[in-house]
Amino acid sequence: MNNHRAAPLAAPLTTNLEGIWDSLRERGYAVADEQSLGLPENFREAFGLAYFNNGTLRRDEGDWPTDRERARDVIFYKWLEGTLELYEFDTITITDRASIAGKREHARVLLTRDQLARQLVQALLMMVPPYRRQGEGTFGVNLFRTYTNVVTSPHHDHQQFIIIYVVNRIGEGAETYLYHPEDIREDGKITGNPILRQGLDPGQLIIFEDEMYKHGATPLHPTPGGMARRDAVVCTVDYHDTYLSSSPVLTNWVSD
Repeated sequence: MNNHRAAPLAAPLTTNLEGIWDSLRERGYAVADEQSLGLPENFREAFGLAYFNNGTLRRDEGDWPTDRERARDVIFYKWLEGTLELYEFDTITITDRASIAGKREHARVLLTRDQLARQLVQALLMMVPPYRRQGEGTFGVNLFRTYTNVVTSPHHDHQQFIIIYVVNRIGEGAETYLYHPEDIREDGKITGNPILRQGLDPGQLIIFEDEMYKHGATPLHPTPGGMARRDAVVCTVDYHDTYLSSSPVLTNWVSD
């Protein structure tokens, strides 16, 4: 057992974008809340009603955990003098991610067509420090509703940054954790302490460098006599070759 690192602590919430950028530079992760991003108080409730419903989410055969419901979008973005342009990308295919081999297609939701969702995407992309921003790229947005296991095991998504925004949670558990990659053996055995282990409350977010940490979350547990459910937006700030290497002239994305 590797005991040279301190016991895991919950990270304090940062209160502004500059604090998020500083924490990313110093630690490789930052925990914040929606007010830090300038989202209004009623935003989360409105977004949850609009997107976390049976008309948007579906359960896909072969997905894991098996009781997870989800929808997905991929957005092409451009930074122009500190502001963002957003477009719907032409594909949302996931390939060899989260320890699931092969190509996967999930229900698509067209987020750039709705001002509420555009507001969220812009706020989340602003969490990326200016000196780390790509001039243009793709942003994967996954809407996850989980009831038991949140993820299968600690993993990388092999993208630049991961952002998790908790929209609603009922029950206990679902603690997000980060490990140094060398503390997770190939067989999945954990040999060290987590760098961070923190339950994100509704309205809270985390952003972290995917290459620096393997991440996951503990299972959900119902309260006595109750139920368990977590609604979360999990996003990837993609590397260029995730989608754009196959579209060098950028003729196959669709303007909204």
